[in-house]
Amino acid sequence: MNQGNGDISFLLGVGELEGTHKSGTNENALELSKRLSLKDSRVNVQFNEFEGEGHLSVFPLINRALRFALKRNVPGKK
Repeated sequence: MNQGNGDISFLLGVGELEGTHKSGTNENALELSKRLSLKDSRVNVQFNEFEGEGHLSVFPLINRALRFALKRNVPGKK
């Protein structure tokens, strides 16, 4: 889910397998992404629920987060 088009980029990711945890992490993260990307917000939020991933298995996906953050700083990339 991509939302917003602001000056600040924020990737909010959770593992799909965390969805059954009693803390409601996945639902809370989705709600946070919606709040951060309100129409008047200057925040570009990308929410990603990583399929088949859990708490520890998400670490290798940090590369995806870095690409997301860095592409906003490369001339000609949007």
